[in-house]
Amino acid sequence: MSTFEPFAMALRLSGVTLSQYELDAALRQLTVRYEAEDAENSFYAQVDVPVTNAVRAILELADRSGPAIAAMLDDRRIGKAVLDIAFDYPAEGESMSARLPAHAAAAIAAHGIDIEISVYLTDVEDDEE
Repeated sequence: MSTFEPFAMALRLSGVTLSQYELDAALRQLTVRYEAEDAENSFYAQVDVPVTNAVRAILELADRSGPAIAAMLDDRRIGKAVLDIAFDYPAEGESMSARLPAHAAAAIAAHGIDIEISVYLTDVEDDEE
């Protein structure tokens, strides 16, 4: 059975029309990135999500920020919200899988947040050396 062990997770918000201060207050947490996009008065923001207990962190994110994100998506203060979940794929690997528990996926999706899975090729030293 596969385990759900991403090495990083980030909430990525695009098309943000609020100031960073207003966004942080609405999300009830701090953004780690906030930068202008190509469109006038449109910003990209990112919130890092802890991975120590990834499922718990997803549920806490949904509880803390989910209703505000849903409201901001509805009234277009945010254009898009994506939870990016990153996994590493060893260079010598043949396949990989990870199962995101349904209740965690549903908690995020209920607020209009898309889930994106990113996989990064990594070099892993041979344990037998």
